[in-house]
Amino acid sequence: MIHSMSNRIKQRKSKLNNYLTNNKEDLKPEKHHQIIGALNEMDHILSILENHREKEIHKENNPDDVFLFKPISKKNLSVLDMIKGLF
Repeated sequence: MIHSMSNRIKQRKSKLNNYLTNNKEDLKPEKHHQIIGALNEMDHILSILENHREKEIHKENNPDDVFLFKPISKKNLSVLDMIKGLF
């Protein structure tokens, strides 16, 4: 599932890169900015998917590992409270 999502995002990213490269002179600044923003978002999503996949692989290879942090259950906590809740 993650692999197929990553592939679709990579394909879309490639198409946007090609569009940007081939039409750079004809693009309005607003459109150029939107495409650059979309490419940055895709990079971010791809890194999240990669991290998630690495965790899945680790979990599959190390089923006896113990999660050492307590889950955070309360909403609207400050960052400091969330950090304190981890320990």
